[in-house]
Amino acid sequence: MRYSNAIPWITGNEAVAGGLALEIGWDAGEAILELVVPGAMQAAPAIAHGGFLAALADHVMGFVAAQQGGRAAVTRQMTVDYLAPTFTSQLLTVRARAESVTERTVTVSLEGLNDQSGQVTFRARGEYARVSPSRRHFSQTQIEYDTLEERFDPTQIFGWLVDALKDAYRPGTLGSPLLLALEVTDATPRHWKVRATGESLSIEAGGASEWDVRFTGTVKSWRQLVYRRTTAEQLLAAGSAAIDDPHGLLPSFLAALGT
Repeated sequence: MRYSNAIPWITGNEAVAGGLALEIGWDAGEAILELVVPGAMQAAPAIAHGGFLAALADHVMGFVAAQQGGRAAVTRQMTVDYLAPTFTSQLLTVRARAESVTERTVTVSLEGLNDQSGQVTFRARGEYARVSPSRRHFSQTQIEYDTLEERFDPTQIFGWLVDALKDAYRPGTLGSPLLLALEVTDATPRHWKVRATGESLSIEAGGASEWDVRFTGTVKSWRQLVYRRTTAEQLLAAGSAAIDDPHGLLPSFLAALGT
């Protein structure tokens, strides 16, 4: 499986960033990336800037930490060992994998290999703190999910949405309990059960033979619905989702989300 993982923020130059529309391969728990460092990233003639390589390493290791840790992760500390020049004109292969996952942190190691010479030109190691949903004190207006969706796979985005919706749920708002059968077409697993009561919201994997509301669509369409970026009617009209709500309970469910 491969993920588009662009990093336009490194240069702020759209032309250069376009050349860094990174495709990260994921194989047996290892992230694999191939690229030619753009000439604009040279520090000395034809030699990549160490700061660029450090940012690249942090970006890829952070991706691995989020994937292996199952939720967002932020850099706690990292080191880079520069072993030989990394040339801007030659293909570079970057490999990274998680060494350990604990309750609070994910430790990741990485190396950059010059494909032409076969030499490892730099190694990095990072410790990433797993972000607990209870410690996330930001509002939806501060989250640019469109940017995240360009960088991470839908399953990861859906996991973050689950945590965020649990935090946002407002007890005492929903009039009567309901079960929402959710089919997320681009996430794994595909089927989920959303149970909402007057006291709490739970979301767990699995299909439901009986339900009050059924939603079928992508992670993006689900996000747009629950965060009021579009209405159920607009999603249906655009063919972006299928919604069955025979008892008209969906509006009360959405009202119970503090989104």
